[in-house]
Amino acid sequence: MNYEERIISALQKTKELGLELKASPYPFKKALDHNEKQQALQLCADVLYSKGYRMSSDLASNCTPVHLMMQHFLKNELNLDSYITIGDRYWDDYIYCEMSYENIESELKSPNLSKPIKVHVWLTLSDGTILDCTAEAHADLLYKRGEHPIEKCLMLVEANNKENAKSGYHRPYLVGADFLEKIGVCQIVGQ
Repeated sequence: MNYEERIISALQKTKELGLELKASPYPFKKALDHNEKQQALQLCADVLYSKGYRMSSDLASNCTPVHLMMQHFLKNELNLDSYITIGDRYWDDYIYCEMSYENIESELKSPNLSKPIKVHVWLTLSDGTILDCTAEAHADLLYKRGEHPIEKCLMLVEANNKENAKSGYHRPYLVGADFLEKIGVCQIVGQ
């Protein structure tokens, strides 16, 4: 299974669970050009610095607020559509924020605000490219790779990137912020 197939499955599961989906990343749109992607990365770095994020430790474990903020700025500053994507990152020897639909359903039935579900959040751009501002930052701390400036933490994974369990890949489970709102991780205002 590749990222496109996983997004299709995540969209179906999002609907099956009765979660609201304001917009869908699929079918993917025309490929963004290199310049558009570089502008998106530069905007992410500029906005994160302006909001006080400096190093890996500032970004790690802040994937929900960071990506909600970046989604807003990408749309307002670059007119670039992006979609909140919820899942985990898989390696052959480790799963970061491992998720399951059983845990998702359990959390929806009875959110445990004292111990929120482990989720990883990133953005899927309109062409299927993954924009992840926090996974590498978390890995920096987890694997004791040292602190890095935020521009070294930003990850852009092309839509047609061949997945490799050794180097890791993103596994989407849900699309949209409704799940995050329903379990009390965030509150979206003004939409």
